[in-house]
Amino acid sequence: MKKAIKEEYIHYLWKNKLLLIYKLKLINGESIHVLDVGNHNENESGPDFLMASIKIDGVVWHGHVEIHVKASDWYKHQHHEDKNYNNVILHLVCTKDKDIFQNGQLIPTVEIQELIDEKHYNAYINFFKFKQEIFCAKKLSTNYLTEFSKQCEKGFLSRIARKSASRAGNNSNELFNRYAARVFGGSSNADLFEILYEKYMTENSSENNQEENELLITTIIGKSQPFDSHKKKGFMPQSNPRKRLSEWVLFTRLYKIEEELICFITNNKIDEAVMRLRNKLNAHYSSFILNNIIINALIPFLYNYSIINGHAINSIALINAYKDLPAENNKITREWRKIGLPIKNAYESQACLEIYQQFCKRKQCLTCEVGKKIFFK
Repeated sequence: MKKAIKEEYIHYLWKNKLLLIYKLKLINGESIHVLDVGNHNENESGPDFLMASIKIDGVVWHGHVEIHVKASDWYKHQHHEDKNYNNVILHLVCTKDKDIFQNGQLIPTVEIQELIDEKHYNAYINFFKFKQEIFCAKKLSTNYLTEFSKQCEKGFLSRIARKSASRAGNNSNELFNRYAARVFGGSSNADLFEILYEKYMTENSSENNQEENELLITTIIGKSQPFDSHKKKGFMPQSNPRKRLSEWVLFTRLYKIEEELICFITNNKIDEAVMRLRNKLNAHYSSFILNNIIINALIPFLYNYSIINGHAINSIALINAYKDLPAENNKITREWRKIGLPIKNAYESQACLEIYQQFCKRKQCLTCEVGKKIFFK
């Protein structure tokens, strides 16, 4: 097959054992027998399939399988510098354009270019190109916008309440900093960053000055085993976990929630709290990070704080605060945009995230305003 293929397609073939109908051979002509394709490592760094079992020349090998379109991608992706790839027992490639060595050993390689069926590949591409994860996609953007608007408000308020109640802390400062730690950790490393914060709280003395506190954070991170295995696959340079970590340490020095609460208790205005945070941090962080902190840490914390302390929650002011923030751009919001729904601000993106995660993904259509209207029309 001369047409360039996507690496994910080779993953699909291997995972579903569609290549095992062929008598697979290594580049050197040796036959191999696949006993177990291994576990697909979709989200974390490291080889693509873990703990596979393969028999080569009568000897059974247990280890990992790495997949590339071109064999030379191994060096392009710098796997030769990563010890996690030392236990790779098979390199599955579309085109073998280079011998691959890891830790001084030649990696057994299978080239599958001649085994790929072009019709099957085209069918695969077309299926995933038009696959809709949102079941009401074809009808929603033209017929059910009123119901969708109602569901957005319900979804948004539900999301804020759920996120606000999801963290525990002994005091306001600890609670807020747990929110912030998870923001800097991102979706992949939020739990790890919160663990690091807990270590910091355990070993920190309230009498330490700021310089000592920062040194303590660095020390904790240095001897923290979980940080060695942080998730880094697919990160852009600006989102590298170690870069985010240094930004988080700086944040703990620049922004104190206790100072913010003095003003918030007096006027109970979310928009002013947002403005004060921007004024303090604008010179140090990108607008992307600032908006992320406001959306996922500051406002959820203030919402939680108000509930705990018996203050009235103005849902209109809460919604307006999010409407003043730009919409998030991620895989889920892009799915909504594909079906013709413009997402103009953070209120709409947060609502769409909640609807997708709590309704669409769980197939809870009959409990959604749009689904109820469609099914009971």
